[in-house]
Amino acid sequence: MKRTDLKKHAAALLLMLCLLAVSALPAFATSANIKLTDRNGDPMTGTIRVRLYDEASQKALRGGELTIYRVAEVQRKNGDLSFEYCGDFYGCGIELGDLNDLGDSSLAGRLLDYLAPGSEGTVQAVDNDGNAVFEDLELGLYLVAQTKASAGYKAVNPFLVSLPLAEDGQWLYDVDASPKVGAYTPETPETPDTPSTPVSPDGPSTPATPDFPDAPNEPSTPADTDTPAQPGRPANPALPKTGQLNWPVPVMAVSGLLLFAFGWTLDRRYRTV
Repeated sequence: MKRTDLKKHAAALLLMLCLLAVSALPAFATSANIKLTDRNGDPMTGTIRVRLYDEASQKALRGGELTIYRVAEVQRKNGDLSFEYCGDFYGCGIELGDLNDLGDSSLAGRLLDYLAPGSEGTVQAVDNDGNAVFEDLELGLYLVAQTKASAGYKAVNPFLVSLPLAEDGQWLYDVDASPKVGAYTPETPETPDTPSTPVSPDGPSTPATPDFPDAPNEPSTPADTDTPAQPGRPANPALPKTGQLNWPVPVMAVSGLLLFAFGWTLDRRYRTV
């Protein structure tokens, strides 16, 4: 019984070791099959194709520019592959960490912030189909940033691309990348410029006022030399205009005479009776 149990345990342990070896085969295969040089011994090159596409509106983003920077180069030491910082990023001290999720923009953002102003990268315009293609690139880890946003959209977040890229146990030297596009921003129509008034070399001039005919001179009221002027009052104060008219005076006088005559006539008639 004891010998049988020992055989069972040994068989189970052997099965576990076989499973571990099988699961590790793709990693060893990809590490062994990577090509860092071509048949002539020249360094291998690759291509990165970036496509900007809005899944919500089902349309490609047109215009704008993408810039890529080579962050690290591929190194193989004792059969192990690793990225080593190079160029503008050499000695940056930023931990690369786990690169399984290259779409994580946190690491890409830190690397982009590290770049010194004026750092040179490879620039490509985004065509009408939303594509930007970078060809004949050295192998390594690349930082992709949108240095000019597409029309109507915010710039995409920076991201990293590995060249070559391990996929299904193989190394891809022609890599496609489709990052999440930036937020949609409706375009505001431009306001036409208001034409400016030409300025004379001698400075702005005031437009001339058209000439008006001179008003006839009004006769002046002779000053009253006998009455001295009082402080705060003009020498010849004018009467305020009240709007009174003179024509009702004779009308009322005639009306009164008529009423008087009519009453006198009635009075004599009553007395006669």
